[in-house]
Amino acid sequence: MKLRALILVWILLLAAAAAVLFWPRPATTRDMVYYASQVDIIARGGHIPEGCEVIEISDPDYIAKNNAALKRNALVMDIIKDGVITGKAVFYDSDDAAAESARDDVIRNIIILAVIAAGGALLIILIYIKFLRPFSKLEKFAGEVAKGNLDFPLEAGRGDYFGSFTESFDLMREELLAARVREADAQKAKQEMLAELSHDIRTPLATINATCEVLEVKSGDDDIKNKAGVIRSKVSTIDSLIANLMSASLDEASELKVEPSEQPSLLINEMIDNLRDSADIKTVNEVPECLLFYDPLRLEQVIDNIVGNSIKYGKALITVEYIKEDNGIIIKISDEGPGVPEDELSLLTQKFYRGGDSKGKPGSGLGLYLADSFMKKMDGDLSLHNGDKGFVAEIFVKKI
Repeated sequence: MKLRALILVWILLLAAAAAVLFWPRPATTRDMVYYASQVDIIARGGHIPEGCEVIEISDPDYIAKNNAALKRNALVMDIIKDGVITGKAVFYDSDDAAAESARDDVIRNIIILAVIAAGGALLIILIYIKFLRPFSKLEKFAGEVAKGNLDFPLEAGRGDYFGSFTESFDLMREELLAARVREADAQKAKQEMLAELSHDIRTPLATINATCEVLEVKSGDDDIKNKAGVIRSKVSTIDSLIANLMSASLDEASELKVEPSEQPSLLINEMIDNLRDSADIKTVNEVPECLLFYDPLRLEQVIDNIVGNSIKYGKALITVEYIKEDNGIIIKISDEGPGVPEDELSLLTQKFYRGGDSKGKPGSGLGLYLADSFMKKMDGDLSLHNGDKGFVAEIFVKKI
């Protein structure tokens, strides 16, 4: 396309040059002062100039010669001697010189136009080879890189004006390709590490689970049996979470699968009861019995995270209240701790954010981010605010 535009410009310039060279010029006018002086010399008997014919009146063919000269567009002037016309001076040289000059002009203009045309063609070829063709290669190369094809080489031609520029782009492609290989190797290493960690963690979990089973069977103390059952339940939860690590790391938490389905609301009671041994929990009322839309594993994670934060930062009584709504229920979890500064409330669900009171306390800043993400994927909601006594989290679970 660029080459066509260049050729079009060349054609237009060539046409303009032709118009200037071959534009009709006005006819050359005769110098009458010069010819009058020549006639005066002839009248005094002087030399007759070249290209001039004298017709005497006494010549029998005077009239015929005079008419013939006029037909040839010659300059005919009277020769006057002592006040009497003695003949005619006929000048033919001006007409012939004009014709010859016109022919010379045409030949000269054709030669000039041919030189301009040849020079322009050579210039176009030079510009295309040196400038346009390298940029066409760069354009194609950029398109391939944008598609993700990093195996498409960019070759620099011999004598290429943009050789170093082209070489830099090809080096960039090679670096991108090398970075892609390194990224793939790092991803593979991470997956292998997660697989090894999963195996290493699951081994002691299996031991814990087996020990709990023995306690439930052999222990005569009902309290120990109940606590062993809670531990087994948490072991099952941890085992499910470890399975997730095989497909997503913590910094890719948004990719963790959430699979909500029709579930009974009474399961929420069990999730809260499993936390009573690790926290001082007060339940205001019973959960309304209905069918809800949630993922049990993810909802348990949300509740565990919120209660865990209240234990970590509130260190006081935790109150759980169930609020029935037309389209679902709200699990309201509140503590009697110091709460959260108002300017930090809107930041709590951001990835990796930790509040000002988190110094010296374990955590990654992903808990509430995950909780908020999980509830949205279950068509629910998580609302965080300060209450009358401390921090409040309201978990909305959608009804079927």
